[in-house]
Amino acid sequence: MVKVAVAGGTGGIGLHIVEAIVEAGNHDVIVLSRRPSHPVLDKLGVPIIAVSYDDPATLVKALDGVHTVISTIAGAGADAFTDAQLALLDAAVKAGVTRFAPSEFAVRSVADNPIEIYRAKWPVTEAVKRSGLEYTIYEVGMFMNYLASGTPGLGHLDPLTLIFDVEHCKATLPEDGSAYFVHTRAEDMGKFVAASLDLDKWPEFSQIRGDRRKLNEIVQLAEQVRGQKFDVTYLSEQRLLETINSSSPGTLKHPDERFAALDMEKIKAQSFLQTLRSNPMGYEGQNLNELFPQVQPVGVPEFLQQWWGKK
Repeated sequence: MVKVAVAGGTGGIGLHIVEAIVEAGNHDVIVLSRRPSHPVLDKLGVPIIAVSYDDPATLVKALDGVHTVISTIAGAGADAFTDAQLALLDAAVKAGVTRFAPSEFAVRSVADNPIEIYRAKWPVTEAVKRSGLEYTIYEVGMFMNYLASGTPGLGHLDPLTLIFDVEHCKATLPEDGSAYFVHTRAEDMGKFVAASLDLDKWPEFSQIRGDRRKLNEIVQLAEQVRGQKFDVTYLSEQRLLETINSSSPGTLKHPDERFAALDMEKIKAQSFLQTLRSNPMGYEGQNLNELFPQVQPVGVPEFLQQWWGKK
């Protein structure tokens, strides 16, 4: 049993990971957060240590005795996001932490990633590799919970309907919709992360796959469950590039006021361009599904039926 610190553990991704670690019962867990309390964590009895990522001494003290740090830090500004993670990493090294997982939980970060907020992850990943700490990069694709926007199926996440708006039977897809996408339920992600804490050695990349399907197929599955055709908009690559390069701000905003400054129109276009130009979750890496067959992730058909099927 080791002590695990989840940084940003009062946010959606962090809460799902903390819940899974507590449920597994194999390790002690604490949360580092700018928020001093959270009802879910209070109920679980998980200690919250209030920290400032601008105060190195406080961070080092908070990590005293911690074996593993899992960062789920999120931020509206790319620079602030990067700076907070680098400060956390530096504190982890100084505190004698053994393992560090940066805030990734999507697809692999690269220096020239079309998605601005993903590019902000690249310098952190490179710094982690140079730190001397054991590390892993968790890759989950898109959270399946977003398909349940408008229902309790969101879990601890905020609504997000950039691609699929199942509630209103709409979808927006890149090109002809034939690109593959990986969806993983946040609850299942948490279970795999918790299980990976028991590994003697972390792989460099830890892939978690809930369900991998073509975007058009997901629309068809949603149509079957909802019992009606979806209004589907297809965006060409040229249209995506025009949106990305436009100097005019988009009208689409993030539902969380903390991220109100984000131009979600541009982020959607960047995400679609990433989907078209890469093979989501087609990289080399250790598949945690194979390492932990006891964790059976929910698939898209089952998930859609659970939250949108007729009761």
